[in-house]
Amino acid sequence: MAIPNFNDYKYIMFVDASGDDGYKFKATSNDGSSYSFVVSCFVTKPQDLEYNNQILNEMKHSLFIKPEQEIKSTALKRHRNANAAYTVMSKLKGFSYSLIADKRMIHKITPDPNMEFRELSLVAQHDLSGITHVFPYVSLCSSRLVTDKDKILIVIDNMKKREMDSIKSILSTEDLNKYDLIFRDSKDKDFSLIQIADIMAGTIRTYYESCLPLSVHNYYCFNCFSSAKRGRRNSLLAKCTDKKSHKLYTKYISDYKFNTVIKFHQHKDTSIEFAEHLIMLPVEQLIYFTYIKCLIFKTGLI
Repeated sequence: MAIPNFNDYKYIMFVDASGDDGYKFKATSNDGSSYSFVVSCFVTKPQDLEYNNQILNEMKHSLFIKPEQEIKSTALKRHRNANAAYTVMSKLKGFSYSLIADKRMIHKITPDPNMEFRELSLVAQHDLSGITHVFPYVSLCSSRLVTDKDKILIVIDNMKKREMDSIKSILSTEDLNKYDLIFRDSKDKDFSLIQIADIMAGTIRTYYESCLPLSVHNYYCFNCFSSAKRGRRNSLLAKCTDKKSHKLYTKYISDYKFNTVIKFHQHKDTSIEFAEHLIMLPVEQLIYFTYIKCLIFKTGLI
């Protein structure tokens, strides 16, 4: 497919991933398959493309990178000016969807007809890359941000042929026909905003893995969520913000890089729930991270 006319679309969706889709685990993720796999997208309107590309170039300038060079999330982990780049990044016009797949947990899942969403994780055991790369588009189409008349351009970073074929196959089975799908190199100047998706995916993956294993602060969130119907939620929310308990959360809600990225996972024109913009596999894992919505989205750094 030639370079499309961007103005033919309501939104342009740039998609990339962090990690690999294998399940051959070793003592560390550096020795074998990565422990998690994250797919992120950056969604923008055609009229904002030029502006967003300027922001990307400003990010590169803050990192002493030439405009034609590529920013990778792995480099931002170690760069002394990384926070400056994230500050510039916060000026982007657009929003995001991300999916975190905890591969070690998915690998252990067995069929259980009584467990909701179990089937999705079972599919991920065999086709992790395909099923996760489709998530951002399906979520956008399920939102109130697009109508049946709107068309979306999906731009995904080049990958292995089997992965590209899988994504095409899954999308073709959806009752959705309002997209064009292309695969491009993130170095391509016409599609350089794929680099933003790469940064988002890598930032979220780094954050998620740094939060494991689950600690006390995660279980507070679990208690709060599960107690809502029993009328104990207000007292638990108060517990999160008192001085003593605040120490449990400070480490997890003060990550500047993650906070910059996660705030793109909401949309000011809708009341979309947190789980629709950021989801985890297995889905049961999401309940332990509800502090993100309460303490980062709503109040920022408390």
